Amino acid sequence: MRGRSGDRWAALGAVRAGLRPFPPDLEPEYRAARNAARSRYLVPTALLGICCLDLYVLVDLVLAPQVVLLSLLLRLAVVTPAMLAALVVRRWRLRRDPASGVDGPLFAGAAALVVAVLVLIQGTAPGALGGAYFAGSFIVVVFFVTLLRSDVRQAAAGLVAMLAAFGHGQALIGADPVPLQVAALLAVAVAGFFGLVMAGHVETSERARFLAERRERALARERERLIAALATAAVRDELTGLLNRRGLHERLPAPGTPVAVLVVDVDHFKSYNDRFGHLEGDRCLARVAAALEAGSRPGDVVARTGGEEFVVLLHPDPGAPGGRAAQRADARAAAERLHAAVRALALPHPARPDGPGVVTVSVGVALGSWDEAFAAADAAVYAAKHAGRDRVHEAPGAPEAPSAREPHEVTP
Repeated sequence: MRGRSGDRWAALGAVRAGLRPFPPDLEPEYRAARNAARSRYLVPTALLGICCLDLYVLVDLVLAPQVVLLSLLLRLAVVTPAMLAALVVRRWRLRRDPASGVDGPLFAGAAALVVAVLVLIQGTAPGALGGAYFAGSFIVVVFFVTLLRSDVRQAAAGLVAMLAAFGHGQALIGADPVPLQVAALLAVAVAGFFGLVMAGHVETSERARFLAERRERALARERERLIAALATAAVRDELTGLLNRRGLHERLPAPGTPVAVLVVDVDHFKSYNDRFGHLEGDRCLARVAAALEAGSRPGDVVARTGGEEFVVLLHPDPGAPGGRAAQRADARAAAERLHAAVRALALPHPARPDGPGVVTVSVGVALGSWDEAFAAADAAVYAAKHAGRDRVHEAPGAPEAPSAREPHEVTP
């Protein structure tokens, strides 16, 4: 599994190095993340670019006053509204599809429009504005290809649109000889090529960062899952899924709080294990555990404390009518219910020393603080075994620690 995962990340690294799209299941995620990151700086950058384009009218005012009105009209009535509309369209489109590739067409169209407007203004006074507008073409290329941090494909589309608009405009104006027009077009193209190289480096680093962040998130989720699994394993019994001794102690009430404790022990489990083997013995314990959990009430705590021994912790209500007698009756009823639930499994036990039968349990019941009640219930379950097993035995009202104990039957 790890090998396949490592191969996948290596393949993704190769894709990134070549600036090719990620696999189909990953590319939309990258596009959505890329669009979200770009949105944080694109709007202020675009507004700054619009302001600079509008302020460029000052160049017209100084070099060719005769085009100022046309320049103002084109910049304020055409370019600025078109750019603002493009931002609105982009936001609307990304709300519907966060992974949309809307930026490419919008960038290319906006770039071509800006260059066309510059060429149109230059055509009105070609002699006075030639150098200024040739420099302006460089600024437009740098802005759309570099400052907006476009992806390579989007930057290339914008560059092609700008070169087409610039070349067509120069040919229409015809203010310069053809060799000079070609040289100017090549100069703008070279500037755009350098911008594409920079855009490629930016996209490469962004794709690498996306992969690194995605992998870090995956590792963080895996760490959280493992921590949760370890925390669960620390308090859960692996075989039955019940709480283990540590999990039980974590759920004990405050010292002195009255509780009812049931100690449940599977009868003649060693002979069952010897007859059927450990694997079948494990299945038996798992089924007994499931019956105990199913027969318990919400809020009861069921745990496997070792071998074939289980503990059920009840929380009696001290304010309930009937007082301690009612609590004892409630605990006795819970014990009888769990005893019957295990017997109802009807698990055959032909190796019982007292004759073939089914798997049964002995249950000890006691009330009091945890330490007293557990000791008394533990003594009661041994009393139930001495009395013949397969029964519920209540501890006396004043619980005493057992003086003699039958050896535990443990699961090897």
